[in-house]
Amino acid sequence: MTLLRFQTALWLSTGIISMTVAGAYAENMDLLSMSLEELLQAKITSSTLTEESLQTVPSSMTVYTRAEIRRLGLQNLPQLLNLIPGYQSNRSDASSLNQSISSRGRHLGNVGSEILVLIDGQRLNNDWSGGANQGDSLISLENVERVEFIRGPGSSIYGSNAVMGVINIITSNQRELVVDAGSFGRRHLSGQWRLQSSAGNLLLYAGRTESNGEPLSVFEPFQNPATPVYENTRDPFTANDVYLQANLGEFSLDARVAQRDMEQFYVSGYVDNNSNLYETSSNSFNLGWHHAFADGIKLDGQVFNSHKAFHLHAAASLIPYLIIEGGVREQELGTQWVLQGELNQSHWLMGWEWRNPTLEDTDAHFGPPENRSLVDVPQAPEDGRIINGLFGQYQTNLAEHLALTLGLRRDAYSDFGSHLSPRAGLVQQLGEKDTLKLMYSEAFRAPSRIETSVINSSAYEKNPDLRPETAKTTELVWLRLMRAGYVSSTLFNTEVDRAIVETVTPQLKRSWGNSHQSLAGIEIEWQNNWSEHLQSRVAITDLINPVGFVQSESHHVLSGSLSYEKNQWTCSLLANYQSAKRDPNEQDVPANITTTEYTDFGGRTLYSAHLSYLMNSQVRLYLHVDNLFDKHYLLPANRPANFVGVPGAGRTVNAGMSWAFN
Repeated sequence: MTLLRFQTALWLSTGIISMTVAGAYAENMDLLSMSLEELLQAKITSSTLTEESLQTVPSSMTVYTRAEIRRLGLQNLPQLLNLIPGYQSNRSDASSLNQSISSRGRHLGNVGSEILVLIDGQRLNNDWSGGANQGDSLISLENVERVEFIRGPGSSIYGSNAVMGVINIITSNQRELVVDAGSFGRRHLSGQWRLQSSAGNLLLYAGRTESNGEPLSVFEPFQNPATPVYENTRDPFTANDVYLQANLGEFSLDARVAQRDMEQFYVSGYVDNNSNLYETSSNSFNLGWHHAFADGIKLDGQVFNSHKAFHLHAAASLIPYLIIEGGVREQELGTQWVLQGELNQSHWLMGWEWRNPTLEDTDAHFGPPENRSLVDVPQAPEDGRIINGLFGQYQTNLAEHLALTLGLRRDAYSDFGSHLSPRAGLVQQLGEKDTLKLMYSEAFRAPSRIETSVINSSAYEKNPDLRPETAKTTELVWLRLMRAGYVSSTLFNTEVDRAIVETVTPQLKRSWGNSHQSLAGIEIEWQNNWSEHLQSRVAITDLINPVGFVQSESHHVLSGSLSYEKNQWTCSLLANYQSAKRDPNEQDVPANITTTEYTDFGGRTLYSAHLSYLMNSQVRLYLHVDNLFDKHYLLPANRPANFVGVPGAGRTVNAGMSWAFN
């Protein structure tokens, strides 16, 4: 699809969803209308830490409920991301499981450091890379009640990393057993069990997924010959997840363990088909106290501790019989307290957060297989930093249908000083159907430890002079409720001061510097029930002023889903179009390191399909196909020497059964 065709489709879709579609609705929408009503009435908490609806929340928001996720057959977060306006998810060469994620066209590396990812409000982003992808590269959606996406800044509540978006996954309390199998030796088993009484409840989820990997031919970037050389490999992986949640009176306990084992394929752009093992883990523990005072004031406090680590074992391609082994292990201890209440029909809150992320083990080992600890080198100083955050928020009605939200957060870093993140939002109700929202927010991101502290690395070069980046975003949102659906349009403009951008050193190492970036665009979301059996959902993103053409994100994205549900059968078709990408790299090393070359990747459209049959009120059978037409395509690479690209995943098929029991 050409740019002209895409823009024509964009404005045609905009025109269609702005008109009344006559004769397309039924009085009783059955299960489809129930899920739509559930979405419109869902209590959204991520934006302000208070209960809002899609109409009243002072943010650009997208919400997917458990019913929608099940109807579309989505099993993990990267699959869902490509259905969200503004967001993009693509396979990267950081590992066999890693998916690069971005929001509003801004993309830095593979880890998504500009997007804050939460599970039940708990931060998943690590301090080493700044993102959540390194230790949580495949987040399951099986035990999810809903997923809330803030499209835009969220630093006035959450502090660093909430620059371009916030993803909050809220877990469910359903009892369920799921088993499935599929292409390339995929095997999956998971279960969730709940014990409930008048005193409290206990919830336990456990899941395991294994895959032998898809046969692939990948470019070998080390040799960098005039004629590309390829290696035959696979992308096998194992993913384990355990989640424990308990409540007793005013106290709560959340514990989570996520482990990923990945072999072969790439690691940070490197290829080693023979002995390549990449392991990650993310473990967290959170103890909460929730107390409501007699006068309507409530206090939510928590103390948390997390451990995140990655470990690499690989054979060096350039030096025979040399084994590289090592990784990084970090720990974070923290606490957060939020006090909120009502005052003269207004709502206020104030909070304090303290975090102490610390690098505990950064050693790497080099040597022959019989003595790979022959040379020990640290990858970064084994130390930590202190983060203090103070924040407040005030919400009030200026008139009967006009609401104001004001917020401010001050973050103080022991190594970068302090930063203020203000926020202001106006929400105007125009009758029962239309809502206008005008918002301004500032967000920031402190540099990660790898960007400022990495040493003795063959892939990265630190910049100790790197400064925190600040994004100033203005948004205008129009939301219109229809008889059987809604449409939302967002215009946004963001100016990023001291933007952290990637550079390449003469040694072909990735490094970082500060610059300035401007970006603007439009996001459109439309959901509609055409009949009692048929529902559609469309997401459109058009970057009017993208960060730049020399980048690895698409400027135009169109995605959608169509679901038909009747009797016990549900059939869904999903599509995702992403326009062309351009990847900067080095094709003439070492002859000319002073120039940058580019590889162009054309636009592509991928389709998925999901079919399910409800045998009874508890047992559901399903069949799911990704990349339905087995499209072959390439994606930008992480390593500058890889000018060919990364092969996208081919067609995968899996079938399974879920049993929901009381």
